[in-house]
Amino acid sequence: MRQKKQKGVALVLSALMLLVLVPMIGLGVDGGVAYLLRAKLSAAVDAAVLAGARSLSRGVDLQSQAASAAAVAKKYFDANFPAGTWGSLNATRSATVNQDDNTHVRWVTVTASVDAPLYFMAMLNQQTAHIALTGTAKRRDVNVMLVLDRSGSMGSYVDAHGHTQYSPTGGAIPAMINAATSFVNQFAQGRDKVGMVAFGGDYYRVLPTANFSALAGQIGQITASGNTGSAQALWQAYDALGNIPDQNGNPKGEPGALNVILFFTDGLPNAITADYAPLRFSPTICSPGSISMVGISQANGTSSTSGLYIPTTNAVSDPNDGSEASRISNRAGCHFATFSGFMNLDFSQIPTQDFYGNLTNPPNPYKAVNLSPISATQLAAASFNAADYAARRMRAGAIDNIVPLVYTISLLDNPADVPDAVFMKRVSNTLDSPIYDSTKPTGLYIDTQSADQLPAAFQRIASQILQLSQ
Repeated sequence: MRQKKQKGVALVLSALMLLVLVPMIGLGVDGGVAYLLRAKLSAAVDAAVLAGARSLSRGVDLQSQAASAAAVAKKYFDANFPAGTWGSLNATRSATVNQDDNTHVRWVTVTASVDAPLYFMAMLNQQTAHIALTGTAKRRDVNVMLVLDRSGSMGSYVDAHGHTQYSPTGGAIPAMINAATSFVNQFAQGRDKVGMVAFGGDYYRVLPTANFSALAGQIGQITASGNTGSAQALWQAYDALGNIPDQNGNPKGEPGALNVILFFTDGLPNAITADYAPLRFSPTICSPGSISMVGISQANGTSSTSGLYIPTTNAVSDPNDGSEASRISNRAGCHFATFSGFMNLDFSQIPTQDFYGNLTNPPNPYKAVNLSPISATQLAAASFNAADYAARRMRAGAIDNIVPLVYTISLLDNPADVPDAVFMKRVSNTLDSPIYDSTKPTGLYIDTQSADQLPAAFQRIASQILQLSQ
């Protein structure tokens, strides 16, 4: 009799436990479904906002870019969360684009919601659970200065007979033009700004502009000629980032934007733009009269120096005039305008700094140099130092506290003048640079073996810039 009573109690207890356990199991199942749907919805929202932010470069104006970003965001959401996913109901999604002109940031916001079905809770008249999520992805405006080497070696090529030839529009020039033009078109016209410095010994500069078609036309006119004034080119690019015209045409820097310099060269620094007047041995020996003695001095090989060229004549207004034919004329007793290597007869030494304040023999120089007497070898070393020092000053934020992210590309197809990899790494502050500064933007150096590799190198850097802007 006692056993029968005990069995009856067990049945009662089991029934009571089921009243508790079944709802708990049901809650667990319904909660699990809702949790999985929420995770799926979150992944779809994340994919949508990231795709939308990347699409902010599509379109010729801000309105079309915003519309493109919103459309792409919705498309990505729908692809990752199709209607009826796991029995869900009433899925909604919206995408908006906003901007802050003060911080130079635009952002895409996606809001999505869905009703998750409830199976066990439906017995308690709770049919669905509402899930809503919002995601945002930001994109900084980008200011880029392309620094493009158009020195004479860029026009060199080997003909079918194995002979080295030269053409102002030949050699690596077409490949560089195509790669740079494609690079420009990766950015958001009307919002991002891209400019360029095309340089030999002299330079041609275009301030960062949102008018990409005009810039592409100017890039297309570049021809090859002259030596390699890297320090002047780098500083002109950096100065341009501090003089971007605003809507009223007034120059200003934009420290809040992502400021970038892409430096491309196929050779070694071998020219300095400086003021030589204070270094004359005697005005009576070399008297240029009213002619300025601010000019480009160049090292030709290892045995001669040439100059002085006027750095702002022709080439600053005409990108296809790289002849550097406007040399400062000789006056009585002067030798510097000849190619005979007699600058040392006119001037006591290489200037201690170039025209822009970049030291030619700074503390901890990249190249050991003797500034006096002037020789081609020492002038080339001083050119290296000036360019290296320009990069160090940029990292210090010398203009408007703008610290640019610097990328470098070299072309190694000229065995007589192979770019210096260590120098390029120092300029771009790569992780393996001997003077790497972890507190400053870390750049990238890419070496290409032939001109046909340039498009991929420029594209790789464009992708990195766009990724960092998001």
